[in-house]
Amino acid sequence: MEKRVTENPNSETQPPPPPPPPPNHQMDADDDDENVKQLKECSSLYLSLQDCLVDSNRDWKSCQKHVQALKECHERRMKK
Repeated sequence: MEKRVTENPNSETQPPPPPPPPPNHQMDADDDDENVKQLKECSSLYLSLQDCLVDSNRDWKSCQKHVQALKECHERRMKK
């Protein structure tokens, strides 16, 4: 007697889960690296503003503390 293997129609093979997203700025690092380096001491403020914008779905109003900090840093650099 031959055994028949039947597949369960309710069981579907699922694709593997997608890999976790890269850290913020990882994909843009090569393109923006030189531009960010030019910001010197303000670069960390710029990157934190970018993180805020990503986290808030580009809501500039919720990131005003970051905007003001970057602006003040830039103004200090221009006075030197």
